[in-house]
Amino acid sequence: MAMTPELRRRLVACVRNYQAETGAKRSVDELRFAELEDEACELGDAVAAALMEAANAPRRGRCRRVAARCVGGNRNTTAARVGRLFFPQSRALGIEPDDQFSPGALQKVVYAGATAPSFAQAARDLAEEAELSVSSARVRRATERIGRARSSARRRGVERWRQLPLPAQRRSPHDHIPAVACVQVDGGRVQIRERCAARAEPPSSGFWRESKVACLLRMQSRTSTADPCPQLPESFANLARMAELTREIKGSASVVLEPEGKPAEREPPRPQRPQVVTRHVIAVRSGVEEFGQDVAAAAWEAGFVEAPRKAFVADGQAANWTLWRKHFSDYVPVLDFVHAICYVFKAAAAGRRLDDLATVYRRWAQWAWEGDLERLLEGLRERQAELGEPEPDDAETHPRQLLAEALQYLENQRSRMHYPEYRRQGLPITSAYVESTIKQLNRRVKGSEKFWSEAGAEALLQLAADYLSDRAPLDRFWRQRPEQCNGTRCYR
Repeated sequence: MAMTPELRRRLVACVRNYQAETGAKRSVDELRFAELEDEACELGDAVAAALMEAANAPRRGRCRRVAARCVGGNRNTTAARVGRLFFPQSRALGIEPDDQFSPGALQKVVYAGATAPSFAQAARDLAEEAELSVSSARVRRATERIGRARSSARRRGVERWRQLPLPAQRRSPHDHIPAVACVQVDGGRVQIRERCAARAEPPSSGFWRESKVACLLRMQSRTSTADPCPQLPESFANLARMAELTREIKGSASVVLEPEGKPAEREPPRPQRPQVVTRHVIAVRSGVEEFGQDVAAAAWEAGFVEAPRKAFVADGQAANWTLWRKHFSDYVPVLDFVHAICYVFKAAAAGRRLDDLATVYRRWAQWAWEGDLERLLEGLRERQAELGEPEPDDAETHPRQLLAEALQYLENQRSRMHYPEYRRQGLPITSAYVESTIKQLNRRVKGSEKFWSEAGAEALLQLAADYLSDRAPLDRFWRQRPEQCNGTRCYR
């Protein structure tokens, strides 16, 4: 909405009269347009209170007069006139009183706000591509309002699922059952700082907090009687690539290696690797318990409960497997092979010369790929005996410490590392899909200079996840929104 002289005159008149009633001291001429809107909303609260008072008071005659704070220059008006603030055509047009755009324009604004790197960039994109002149503040308000509405809709869906009896939760709500159902979970990072605490000292733990992300994948694949890929792929045998991958995932790799010769041609796909049909994304800031219910309800809605083959893929964090035990215990548990092989690489490189690294690492990596965990663990124990047990003053990067960490990790996760069996069943063995999804989410919400309130982060994560989902949940939301418009403003 453009700031026309007539609009400003009307807003200034309303706010000036309202301030006279409330004793506000700030000059109206100092207020910007956004602040005038806030003042006008407070004025709306006063009008709504007067209307409610009139509705609850005993009737005297055909129409009772009520005191309104400001309607033009007349302080006394009828409830019928005040009632015109409530828009009776909201449902027909799909426009709420707080909406400042048409339904079509609002969809464009929300899409830009949820997918652009920043609200400022979203405003520039709208001006260039949609010919809409919208400030970044308005993009933010519209995006967060729709994000809150989507989060509320998601929670209502979870509550409906929770109210179902257990037999109903074990049946699919439809006949569209996937051949392979896969749930992958992981955590992202986002900075949280509430506006009221902006000038306070940063907490001792910093501003970084964890976001929780899940990918629900409908997949298709074939089963086989023998391992369709018994040999370790070249991408995991390449030392330079593994050093880079380990630094990216674990923060360090113990060694720095140059690429081995010329870049190799793109490796052919692994035989009988499962293919993704659709992806549904969930991203929240809630706790583990609420997140688990979100994922379980979405899996039930997608028909995963009756899938003939099901897999739950995650890294070794304890919270992931707590979620698996509580909500997905009938899924095959799979430890992400990339995390496992990075621990193997760090252990092989710990305290070892580069000349010996290739032989030892590739032997251990092949054992991990084959699921020969006894030989792998025995090799790590022998190496630990050579180096000795970790000492209290050892640094985190000391070879003894690295080897002990890898050995403990692999021993704790050995029940989820039967990779040949997973390949025979046509199940995925890496969490690459959720890792890639987190990188896409981070483009919007993560940055050294990006800070969010809890409510703002939840709203943006919800919308960003919706736009990354192949099921297009926002399409249904926009179709149903006009039916939910009631023409009344939501007051806090």
